Amino acid sequence: MVVLSSSHGGDRCYRWDPETGREMWSAELYADGGPGKAVACPPGGGAVLASANEEGVERLDALTGEELSSPYMEEVSTVWDVDAGVLPGGRHFFVGAGSDVFRWDAVSGDPLGAPLTGHRGLVMAVTAVPGRNGTALIAAGDENGVILRWDPKTGDRTGNPIAGSRARIMQITSLVLPTGSTLLIATDFDSTLWRWDASTGVSVGEPMSLGSEYRIVASAVVDGGARLFTSGTDNMVREWDAATGELIGIPWAGRAVEVLARADGSMLFATGSSEGDISLYK
Repeated sequence: MVVLSSSHGGDRCYRWDPETGREMWSAELYADGGPGKAVACPPGGGAVLASANEEGVERLDALTGEELSSPYMEEVSTVWDVDAGVLPGGRHFFVGAGSDVFRWDAVSGDPLGAPLTGHRGLVMAVTAVPGRNGTALIAAGDENGVILRWDPKTGDRTGNPIAGSRARIMQITSLVLPTGSTLLIATDFDSTLWRWDASTGVSVGEPMSLGSEYRIVASAVVDGGARLFTSGTDNMVREWDAATGELIGIPWAGRAVEVLARADGSMLFATGSSEGDISLYK
């Protein structure tokens, strides 16, 4: 299942067929000029998705777009980011970033333990970092540039704070490298991209200056090589070597970018435009 959303700040969520590009459904989110920031669907084709916005998190049926009852997810006030993961044993969950970090069962919408605390400011970005036997950790970045990590099942803190950036963390994601280790990747308000070893928190390479504002980053292993794909307000998509930080090839047009894995193991690249159009590439 491939679910694509409107751009950050949008107020609608869309789902397209990844083979034909045909719109399956669209649903109006209850964000109105607020974050409307992120849509997440559990790995492996889970039939539910979540959208973060200024009123909490809205949960939708990914097959129909119908809103699902989720009172515990809707009562946490503004949520700036949301992601989805799978716990050891196969349980799907959502994680949201707001005043703290929140965890919910993806199927029921019920909370999974107490909020995860420790940040000294608003939490702006969050990701569920995958491991070989289920999600290995939750990582979240705040408005002060600090990233904290937790065990997603127990809620216990993992490792020391990561504090490379001094600017607001705008996005955080991860990539399992061909070597088996996992790279933690973040972009900040100063349009700098940072890389760390997800387990140790040790910096990987030099910070990468991306130039354009409000950079979005996607990651994938392509033909055996670890790659990062960035996009921003200059309406160009760039491909980078995730290990060295070197630019690869020639940039192409696109305001937003996402890498989508299909059931057969192949990948699609989805890019957006300032007019709201979506293009899919194999």
